[in-house]
Amino acid sequence: MVSSLELQGGDWTDADSHELALLVREGAELPVSAESVTHLVHAWLVTEPPQVVEQASGRRVGDNLVRKVERRTAELRRIDDYLAGGDLHALVVQELRATAALLREATYTEALGRRLLAALGELAQLAGWVLGDAGRYVSAAHYYLVGVKAAHAAGDVALAGNLISTLAYQVSNVGSPREAVLLASSANTGARAQATPKVRALFKERLAWAYAKSGERRQTERTLAAVETDYERGVDLDHPEWVYWLDEDEVTIMAGRCYAELGDADRAIDLLTGVLDNYDERRTRELALYKSWLAEAHLSRGDLDQAVASATHALELTSTTTSARSDDRVSALRRKLRPHGSHPLVVDFEERVRELADLG
Repeated sequence: MVSSLELQGGDWTDADSHELALLVREGAELPVSAESVTHLVHAWLVTEPPQVVEQASGRRVGDNLVRKVERRTAELRRIDDYLAGGDLHALVVQELRATAALLREATYTEALGRRLLAALGELAQLAGWVLGDAGRYVSAAHYYLVGVKAAHAAGDVALAGNLISTLAYQVSNVGSPREAVLLASSANTGARAQATPKVRALFKERLAWAYAKSGERRQTERTLAAVETDYERGVDLDHPEWVYWLDEDEVTIMAGRCYAELGDADRAIDLLTGVLDNYDERRTRELALYKSWLAEAHLSRGDLDQAVASATHALELTSTTTSARSDDRVSALRRKLRPHGSHPLVVDFEERVRELADLG
C-alpha cells in the first residue's frame, strides 16, 4: 500500500520525506482517478506550504551536492530535447528515485531541504513528461501528482503550477479536454501571482490547447492573445530554468497547432510553415509532431499533395524515435487519409508505412 498523496501542512518532517520517497518508489502503475487529481489540485490552491524542519540524521548534504542534483536535472531536461521518452524514461526515473533516497536518508538544513524538494519536483515533472511520451500515461500522472506534493513542500508555487499544467496537457490529449481546461485554469490561477511572465505564457499555452481540443474557438483565441502578451513582457527577464525551451518559435507553433485543431487550416498553415522550414532537424520528436499538424491542416484545406508530403516527413522522423505520441499522430494521419486511399500519393505513403514497419 503506497502512502497518501495528500498535501502536507504544518511541519515537513523526516516522516514526510520517507512517505514521499515511498510514493516515488511505489504506486506508479496504480490508476489515478479524476477525483484524486481534482482533490489534490484544490488542496494546492488553498493549503499553505509546510515548514521544512532541519533533518538531523544520516550523512550530511552540503550545497555542492545539492547543486550537482540541480545541474543533473537541467542536463536531463536538455537531453529530452533530442531523445524520446522510450529512450529516456528509465534514466529519469532512476535519477528521481536517487534524489528521493537522498531526501529521505541525508542530513541537511531547512534551506537545502527545500532545494532538494524542488529538484525532486522538477524530476517528477520530467519523469511524467518522458513517461507520457513513451505512452505510459498512468505512471506519468502518478509522478506529476508526486511532484506537486514535493513542489508544494518546497514552497515553489510556479513549479507546482507547471506540474499541474503539464498534467492538463496530457489530459487534453488522452483524456477529457473539459477536465484539462479545469486543470490548466487552476494551474494558471493558482500560480499567477508568483509566476514570471514567461511561465504565465507557458501555462496559458496549455490552457489554449485544452480549449482548442474542446472546440472552444473564442476562448482559444483569447488565451493565445494573452500568451503573446505575457511572452513579450518576459523577454528580458529571468525565469526558472525549466522554461528555457519556450521561445518565439514555440509560441507560434502552439498557435498553429491550436488553429489546426479548430479546423482553421489557412491560419494554421501560415503559422506553422515558416517556423518549421527552419526548425532544428535534430529535435526529431518535436519536428515529427509539428509536421503532423501541418499535414492535417493541408488535408483540411484539400491540399492532398502537401498533406502527404508533410505526413511522410512526420512518418520518416517518427520511425527514428521511441515516442508513442509521434506514433499516435502518424496513426491519426493515416485515418484521416483513408478516404483518399486510392490516390497514388496515399498508396505510396501507406507503402512507406509498411516498409518502415518491416525495418523496425
